Amino acid sequence: MKRFRDLRYLTTVATLATIAVGTAVVLGVIFAGWTLGLGTDDRAVLLNTALVIYTCLLTAVAAVVALLAYRASTGRPDLGIEITFNFSFPNEPVFVAEHDEDSSSERRKLQSFKQTWATVTLKNASVYAAKNPGVRIELEGLGGLGEQPDWETVTFTGQVGITALQWDGGTESIVHGQWSRALPSLDFDGVRELVPNGTALVVTLVADGIVPVSRRLPVRILDQGEYDVYTDHRAQRLT
Repeated sequence: MKRFRDLRYLTTVATLATIAVGTAVVLGVIFAGWTLGLGTDDRAVLLNTALVIYTCLLTAVAAVVALLAYRASTGRPDLGIEITFNFSFPNEPVFVAEHDEDSSSERRKLQSFKQTWATVTLKNASVYAAKNPGVRIELEGLGGLGEQPDWETVTFTGQVGITALQWDGGTESIVHGQWSRALPSLDFDGVRELVPNGTALVVTLVADGIVPVSRRLPVRILDQGEYDVYTDHRAQRLT
């Protein structure tokens, strides 16, 4: 962002300098008798030449300004996502499990407490704005996800539940350059493990003018003893 501020500053200075130089040339011809190296004293010819020089300088500056404006309006955003569950690091979901008493298998489900709630933040690392952003989250090896307020269900399987959900900002939505936007929160209460050691969230980001970008976030589901060890390690990382 600083680079673009400096560029705008230089453009402003160059524009003012061009106007000053052009004005000086015209006034020099009118009042100081400048001949501009043309070898003539014909004031009409000299004045027309000075005006042509002035016009060419202004046209050149206008072309540069237009080019910078075009780059600013067509540059590509650089989107990233940060999903942070309580008691987990950003994009590193870790949960303590309990046995799913409603299932005849050894499937585990996430223990029902604050750990299942997450904030979701869409970030734009580029200086260019992201227009009409969208986020899709697909669940790998996970089932039992309930309806999420302000998120649209994309895929639903009868025995599993929601397997993909999506948020769309709409055509009027924007994430400004080097800025972030808080999205609707998520609650994974009731989610269970379907594939041991194969659980993940696959997040796909999109906006106008960019190819969809996907990122896989592994999900760790731990027994109580393992979770206690994880909690100690997390505390050490935070200090």
